[in-house]
Amino acid sequence: MRKSENGKTNRPRIPNPLVVCLLAAIVSAVSGSTLLAQAAPTSSSAPAQAAPPASDTPAAQQTPPAKSGGMVWVNTDAGVYHKPGTRWYGKTKHGKYMLEADAIKAGYKPAEKRREEK
Repeated sequence: MRKSENGKTNRPRIPNPLVVCLLAAIVSAVSGSTLLAQAAPTSSSAPAQAAPPASDTPAAQQTPPAKSGGMVWVNTDAGVYHKPGTRWYGKTKHGKYMLEADAIKAGYKPAEKRREEK
C-alpha cells in the first residue's frame, strides 16, 4: 500500500454489494435485458425469462407506429387522447398509441384545448 499526499493509506475501494445490485437493476431496466436475472443464482435450473412489456409504457420507451395516420396518444390515467402535433402527444407517463376511432369506442375523450394565458 502506498501513502497519499495527506499521509493516509490508499486502499482499493470495494464496491458495496447493494450499490452494485441497484446499478445492475437500473442497467437492466434501461436496456431491457435480463442481466440481473442472469447474474442472480436461482434454485431452479430453468432459465430466467424477461417479463413481457406492459401496454402502458412511458412515451420514451414506446414509439408511434410507422403508419400513424389516424393515430392518437391515449393518456390511460386521465381518460383522454391527444392528437399528433399537440403538446402532450406521446409525452404522458401512462399511455399508448391507438386509432382515434378505437379510442372513442374505448370511452376516451379528446383532450380539451386550453386557452392561451395573457
